[in-house]
Amino acid sequence: MRLVRIGTPTAMQLLPRHRIDARAWDACVAASAQRVIYGFSWYLDTVLPGPDWKWMGLVETDTNGGYAAVMPVPLRQKWGVWRVHQPFFCQILGVFSRDHLLDTRPFYQLVYQRFSYGSVWQVGQHPPVDVPFGLVRPLSTQVLDLSDTYSAIHARYTPDRRRNLRRAKTAGWYVRETTDVEPLIVLFRDNHAHTIEGGVADWAYNILQNLCAELQKRGLATLLYTERNGKTEAGALFVQHQNRILYLFNAATEAGRSGNARTLLLDQFIQQKAGQRLLTGPVLLDFESPEKALIRDFYASFGAVIQPFWSVRWDRLTWPERLFRWLLTR
Repeated sequence: MRLVRIGTPTAMQLLPRHRIDARAWDACVAASAQRVIYGFSWYLDTVLPGPDWKWMGLVETDTNGGYAAVMPVPLRQKWGVWRVHQPFFCQILGVFSRDHLLDTRPFYQLVYQRFSYGSVWQVGQHPPVDVPFGLVRPLSTQVLDLSDTYSAIHARYTPDRRRNLRRAKTAGWYVRETTDVEPLIVLFRDNHAHTIEGGVADWAYNILQNLCAELQKRGLATLLYTERNGKTEAGALFVQHQNRILYLFNAATEAGRSGNARTLLLDQFIQQKAGQRLLTGPVLLDFESPEKALIRDFYASFGAVIQPFWSVRWDRLTWPERLFRWLLTR
């Protein structure tokens, strides 16, 4: 059972982006126990650029006018309605608070009252407890603790992963670090986009390009590619903020997949980061695992373990709004 500090937060406001003090917001996220890079204002500005995407912020101020707790509310406009919706490249959000016992229920209740439709909203490790709305569903990602030595981490690979790693090391692969995200986009467009229902719009790739540039400017991104015979066959974007590393985006050709190119790439990155521990705790590699058994089994073969988070959905559209949505989607 999770302990909470009961009581409605004082001076809680839902603010449009232009009224948010970005410096106070980012200071609150950085000082919170829930801190993840997705919560920073500059990150949200990059992945929610508009015009059909935007974000607002639910803010609780302290007695000095600073931000004691904040919650990003990502929005997408569809069918003429602004709805709460998880943006790309942003796995979890939720409440960021300096007080780890803060009761978060009033935050969720206010968002529910303000917005009639929440299609997908993924929040942190604690569910919005006792909130009488919508469907709250448990999800999970997979994380690998990198604080141990590489030899100890390697020993926890499954026998099959160690065997495939040996094959990759003799297959003529070369892992290269660069700052150019374009080959990664091409790899994904040519080898994965067709598997996604509805395809992938050009604006999604534009967001990735802009996000990569912003991360590189802040020294937070690592781009690795696996090559053979001068041809790029796999690539990955890693993002590190404090003690959490995100395997944010990756792609590979059929030759890269069958030749274990991503196994070699991940293993070399793990070697590079192994043994790290910060004052805030061990360094964790978050694979941002999708709900697909084969992919989850692949990450688990490196020794990754499950870490929970939650998905929230609700629908309070009126019948004319539902009819309008139905007509638009026919």
